[in-house]
Amino acid sequence: MKTELDRKKKERVLVCSAWPYASGVPHLGNIQTSLLSGGVFSRYYRLQGYPVLHVSGSDAHGTRIEYEAEKREIEPRELAVETHEKIVDIIESFDIDIDNYTITTNPTHKEFVREIYRQMDDNGYIFERSEERAYCHDCERFLADRFIEGTCPNCGAEEAHGNQCDSCGELLEPEELIEPHCAMCGGTNIEFKSTNHWYLDLEKLQPQLEKYVESHFDEWQDNVKRFTGRMLEDGLEPRAITRDIEWGIKAPFNGADDKVIYVWAEAALGYVSATIEYFKKEGGVSPWKDYWFDPGTHQIYTHAKDNIPFHTLLFPGQLLGSGQGYHLPDQISAGEYLNWVGGKTFSKSKGVGLFADDAADIMDPVFWRFYLLYSRPEKKDVEFSWKELDKTVNNIFIDNVSNFINRVTSFAHSKFDGSIPDGEIEDEVKTRVRAVVDNLEELFESGSLSGALREICELGNYGNKYFQRKRPWDNLNEDVVLSSLYAAKALGIMLSPFVPSFSQDVYRIFGVTDPTWDSIFEVPSGTLKEPQPLLNKQDVDEIRDKYEEITRERAKKTEEETHMSTAKVSFDDFSAMDIRVGKVAEVEKMPSADRLYKLQVDVGGGELQTISGLKKHYSIEELQDKRVIVLTNLEPATIHGERSECMLLAAEGESLSLLTTDKEIGPGASIA
Repeated sequence: MKTELDRKKKERVLVCSAWPYASGVPHLGNIQTSLLSGGVFSRYYRLQGYPVLHVSGSDAHGTRIEYEAEKREIEPRELAVETHEKIVDIIESFDIDIDNYTITTNPTHKEFVREIYRQMDDNGYIFERSEERAYCHDCERFLADRFIEGTCPNCGAEEAHGNQCDSCGELLEPEELIEPHCAMCGGTNIEFKSTNHWYLDLEKLQPQLEKYVESHFDEWQDNVKRFTGRMLEDGLEPRAITRDIEWGIKAPFNGADDKVIYVWAEAALGYVSATIEYFKKEGGVSPWKDYWFDPGTHQIYTHAKDNIPFHTLLFPGQLLGSGQGYHLPDQISAGEYLNWVGGKTFSKSKGVGLFADDAADIMDPVFWRFYLLYSRPEKKDVEFSWKELDKTVNNIFIDNVSNFINRVTSFAHSKFDGSIPDGEIEDEVKTRVRAVVDNLEELFESGSLSGALREICELGNYGNKYFQRKRPWDNLNEDVVLSSLYAAKALGIMLSPFVPSFSQDVYRIFGVTDPTWDSIFEVPSGTLKEPQPLLNKQDVDEIRDKYEEITRERAKKTEEETHMSTAKVSFDDFSAMDIRVGKVAEVEKMPSADRLYKLQVDVGGGELQTISGLKKHYSIEELQDKRVIVLTNLEPATIHGERSECMLLAAEGESLSLLTTDKEIGPGASIA
């Protein structure tokens, strides 16, 4: 248990929530682990009486923005600003407590990024290196990250990007892709051409980073320890900080006039620039240094697990490399992933998952807040479930917590003419509330927001049982009624970081204004305002129907846009493809890849081998002797050390289905 002395060691709290990409609206998992979680920490520490600053913003630069903008034929800035405004609306609708939600196109950020990189350069932590990078001769441009696609060498999935495969999550370099093509023109006229880039020398910074990590390691969550420790054990390598694209912050190094700072290498620096910008708006500059140089500051970072190394190694490395003496991150509250039903990855274009703007339209965000924070994935990945949504919102939030508060306040109001009865708080209630407060302080210190909310709900469960066990309707026992009201008011204050609008309704009943954390222990007195039902039951089946309608409309729109924008293929190009009926002769598992099969396919007059990512869609028995449609004249590729000579054609929607024939026809028959 934290002692009072431990609590007062902090002089102020800085909360930094991971920056959403301004290429699209965040989904429920995005806001759950970053902005929403950051807002909870912010409200909690304000209740504790600390000066608190919560900053974040829209990550507006990088290849993803430029790529999406080019597809829509608009300027990257236009896309970034459009998305930023949508995210600002989401922050408002979800009642997220934040002091400065900015965007990386702001002048303060650009100026700060260029200045801190000059400092790193002066201190010898930046160097230049010549390397081979993919270049499309048809587009006359280098193909960074999402501008190049191909087959993933790890799992065999098609349309893997030059920086990462979305199917298996493997981090990639463009030269690792099999059969790469330009994502913009679709061409394969690609050369790996010499270009210069600038690197942050993390290898040189490793001794300082090890010392920093060691000083915080025991305080960090298990997933933070695991990710960070593994990277340090493997040894840090220099990491490229520039890209050959147009959209971004111009690199400040000599000879780097045509380069921009890589998006990963400037986004986290936005926590500092957002703090500077906030105090500039407030009419002062110097206070920002209190949050970034004073050891009395406690810094909390909220994000998903994929951002752990950026916040425990890369960002601290940048700050250390500047030589300015910055305060380094303290608490890393990194959530696991919230996946969609069936473990699917959220994708707006594919109609998979629920995104924050749509979520706010189909159900009051107070319920989304409760569900997302109650089910926040802190130990392992979690799948969204309509059944769990129903249980969490209706059974726990409404029937347990809200019902207890409404039940005891309505009883007291009706039986004591609107007055709070005199009496004594029973020891068991006083002890239980004190224990919950102590547990909550520990849980917040450890970063377990889901654990904290569940602890609060257990107090609601206890309150219901206590009220039922004591049966005050039999004798109007004032001690029991006052003790129940004491627990109900405590619940309202404890819940305010999680569901602030609900807590405001509770405060109204008790006549409470601007409570602090210590107000939990104040005995309610005076009068009660006439209670009204605090929450109404939610029809989750109806909410699901609304979601499915949104998904259908979006799929229809995407199909129409795809049809209109589909490139025309010449007859000569189509005629060059040798597509035949095949029969799967043999199927083997690939020991080196979880998602791949090695198949021998009879195409008439011989067999061809293919390596296909079909494992999650078909069993070996389903594939054996199956008639398939095969593109036979592909350039052979090597995947996981095996030669792949052809491609099986398939249709992909919510699931994947191999194309076949509707009548018996022998292998080798040509598709005309």
